[in-house]
Amino acid sequence: MWEKSPIAHIDKAVAPTLMALGMKDRRVPPSQGIEYYHALRAKGVPTKLLVYEDCDHAIDLVMSESDFWINTKQWFDKYL
Repeated sequence: MWEKSPIAHIDKAVAPTLMALGMKDRRVPPSQGIEYYHALRAKGVPTKLLVYEDCDHAIDLVMSESDFWINTKQWFDKYL
């Protein structure tokens, strides 16, 4: 599993990265996303972390989902 993990390939990461984490996620521990975020920032990769306290793996609560899509649009406007 390590070979398939994004953190195992952090040395190759260069693309600006927008991440969204649901803090109630039971599929992927949010701590792994936070670790990846910090690793990207340490490399100098433009990275933004969106944290949704009341969401699980799917960011699907109305307020969270709308915030996510607004941030996604702004991210694409900036980096594309």
